[in-house]
Parts: sequence; C-alpha cells; structure tokens
Amino acid sequence: MQISLNIITPPDTCHYLADKESITECDLIIEMSSMEYEQRLLAGWRHFGRQVFRPRCENCNECKSLRIPVTAYKPNRSQARNFKANHGRINLEIQEPALTDEIMDLYDRFHAERSFSRDWPIKEDRDEFSFDSSFLDNPFPVEQWMYRENGKLCGVGYVDALKCGLSAIYFFHDPNFYSHGIGIWNVMTLINEAKRRGLPHVYMGYYVKGCQSLEYKAGFKPNEVLSLAGKWVPYS
Repeated sequence: MQISLNIITPPDTCHYLADKESITECDLIIEMSSMEYEQRLLAGWRHFGRQVFRPRCENCNECKSLRIPVTAYKPNRSQARNFKANHGRINLEIQEPALTDEIMDLYDRFHAERSFSRDWPIKEDRDEFSFDSSFLDNPFPVEQWMYRENGKLCGVGYVDALKCGLSAIYFFHDPNFYSHGIGIWNVMTLINEAKRRGLPHVYMGYYVKGCQSLEYKAGFKPNEVLSLAGKWVPYS
C-alpha cells in the first residue's frame, strides 16, 4: 500500500444531518490491493476512486457502517412486490468501468433531480474529471453494473467485489424510474449476486438514521453495524 496524502478535514456542515458538524479522515492512495482495502472496509472505511475515507466526528456517531448477511436476508412485503415487478424486466450487465455519453447524461439527470427534490448540492453538468476520479480511476478492479429496460439505460452502480462480500460504492438512476423502486431493486440484485458467488455479505456504506437518502438501508433485514468497539453486531 502506498499513501500519498493523509488529511483530516476541518469541521464543516454535515451533508447527512444539517444540525451536525462533520470531520473526515482521508487517505489518497497510489497503490492498494483489494485485500488491503478489504481490511479498511471491515474497519469502517469507504472509498471513491483512490480516496479512502472514514468519519472522525468528535461529538457524533450517527454514521454507521452497515452490512447485510446474504443467507439470512428475508425480503419484506414491499421488497417482495418490487422483486415480482422488476424481475425479468430490468436486465443487468456487469462490465469494467468506462464512461460513455449515455452514463454521463444519466448521472447529470439523477443529480439534477436530487438537487431539486432533496436539496443536494448542485453539480456542474459534464464534470467528467470528477466522475473519473470518483468511479473510474481505482487502485484495484471495480465492477460497473448497468441496468437496462428494453435496451434503455435506467441505472448504473459501482461495486467492489471482495472476498468478504460485495460492497456498494454508488448507484444512480433515471429519475423516471423512481416509481419502479429501482434503488431497492439494485440492493436486492446485490444480495442475490453475492449469494450466487458464495460471498457472505453486502456492504451498504454508511447508514444515518434521520437522513432521507440513507435510511432505506436499514430496511434490508437482518443487518449488522460496526460498533465503536470495532465489532460487527446485529442492528435490526
């Protein structure tokens, strides 16, 4: 592992809970194997591209690393309806990451809708450099999951395939497919694919109670969170 830079950000307004301040520890990675990253993931770190990070907030512990044990997962009634509605209709292609106009357009439209509906920060259109550094330039192989309905691209996810499980990096979708529950469909697809590969868990990133964009994660049960003592414990 080679680290070119380690920083701890100054306190800033939290992106998840507006009444909180956040502090983040970041490592900029030159070289890292998937096995080395797996140890970071199990200790509560995440990555976008070569930036590996974790929360270091002094007075808050609401960011909880959450994972789903795939063999124990039981869909609730809503998730079962989602599976029935989308199975056989939305197809998945797994490939190496590569940026296309089709993907960039979907990414821009997704963020434009979230800026309006959830007050996300407004992004500049066609910010290909930021997209590349977040999802395409990685120190180890990452999978690009492409969802299509009748050939039309409706969702894109980036996934780490590790020995400890599949780790969801980021997912964005066509705003017109929100009523299809495509975000829920993506998580169920991750669970089913992890099970097919014989992997034990799906890692969902940070769950923050009270954050509209992240609360859905706790709806996949049973699940586990990383405790302050560094142990994975049942949550809900």
